[in-house]
Amino acid sequence: MPDLLQRTLSQHTPDPHGYCRECREASGIAAAWPCATREVAEEAEYIQRGGLPGTLGGRHRTSRA
Repeated sequence: MPDLLQRTLSQHTPDPHGYCRECREASGIAAAWPCATREVAEEAEYIQRGGLPGTLGGRHRTSRA
């Protein structure tokens, strides 16, 4: 599975306008970068390196009070 992780990280990159190159609908609408898929892949990479799940943070994470 490491190849899937690296492929996901290399495909979900920003375009010149700050949108994900991979997350596009047929209409051309794209997700803002970093997209949720990119953040999940970054978290998986972080865990693979020894980090604790849920501690990386990110734009889509909810804050806990």
